Amino acid sequence: MTDREYHQAVDTYSSNAYRFALSYSSNRPLCEDVVQDAYLALWEQRERIPMEKARAYLFTVVYHKLMSALRHQTVVNHSAVDMAQSQPIHTTPSVEFDLADILQRAMQVLPPVQRAILQLRDVEDMSYKEIANTLKLSDQQVQVYLFRARVAMKKQLKLWGYDHA
Repeated sequence: MTDREYHQAVDTYSSNAYRFALSYSSNRPLCEDVVQDAYLALWEQRERIPMEKARAYLFTVVYHKLMSALRHQTVVNHSAVDMAQSQPIHTTPSVEFDLADILQRAMQVLPPVQRAILQLRDVEDMSYKEIANTLKLSDQQVQVYLFRARVAMKKQLKLWGYDHA
């Protein structure tokens, strides 16, 4: 990848990579750092990564760095907070949430791999093959996880009174 292609990748994929990171964490500084780290990794590997693989490489790095950061954050949180005082994750959204907020909350109940696949397929419009390469899964696993994620989203939305899903 040339320097020009690298800068083109920055222009083309930055907002998508950031949005993908935000689908896992509302911690904007963390998401910004993860995306920045992914671009640093791409820069360091630019001579080995062709332009046509830059998108998949970036999303792979973002996913793995974010999962690592979230695992670390979970360990820190578990040691600092008494689990008996933890609030339940699944709460019914209030009426003032708009559809985007409701969908975001519904996605948060999905396992991380299903959330990633749903985001990459339906929001980022990646192919099954690209998703499989990004997340190191088989094409069949991607299809199964995507199906399960969509079923879980429909159930969650139905629980919240959105039967049109």
